[in-house]
Amino acid sequence: MCGRASQLRAEKFGHLIAHWLYPEHFIPRRNLRPTEPAWIVARRGDGLIKTLEARWWCQWDGAYKFEAKFPTFNARVETMHEKKLWPDLLHKGQRCLLPVDSFYEWPVKGKGLPPVEIFVKVREPYALAGLWSRYFEGNETRYSFTTFTTDANEFMKPIHEQAMPVILSDIDEQKLWLTEGDEALLRPYEGEMEFDQLPDTLEHLYPEENLKH
Repeated sequence: MCGRASQLRAEKFGHLIAHWLYPEHFIPRRNLRPTEPAWIVARRGDGLIKTLEARWWCQWDGAYKFEAKFPTFNARVETMHEKKLWPDLLHKGQRCLLPVDSFYEWPVKGKGLPPVEIFVKVREPYALAGLWSRYFEGNETRYSFTTFTTDANEFMKPIHEQAMPVILSDIDEQKLWLTEGDEALLRPYEGEMEFDQLPDTLEHLYPEENLKH
């Protein structure tokens, strides 16, 4: 499961990896939380790929208000075709990437410990695969998204044995997910990973981000 992430260097993803530029008012974040706004790379229904500001808690497509009643910030790959929300977005091709530097998890056997920060081996920005939807606030169109989770790989099992986000670190795989939606990509990450044990809670480490954005 993935419920915290860092977009501190996501601009590097946009400029150097995927060649999709971020808006001037992009705000780097070290402690991105569900329900908060992030920048995603999204494929629209007409096939156009662009960056969007979207809240990390997926809404029914076309909803007329934002609700956080049910936990829809993650979508489990193994059951995505059985749930009510995801098949419609898959059918519409509303796929996205969440560019991140890292994500955070709390060790299963270390209750009370600060989280660990998880990177791909080269510590370059990578992408989490997901889906997006639109909703409305008055006359304004807004966007929301979810990130996929799947079975934990061998690296993740000692940290979080039940699940891990779907990581796409390869440029070709990122583009393939956006353009073709190849579901074979939604698998446990096969590359090398590493982590840092953080010395304190995210709220204490990054107090400037405690306020909701």
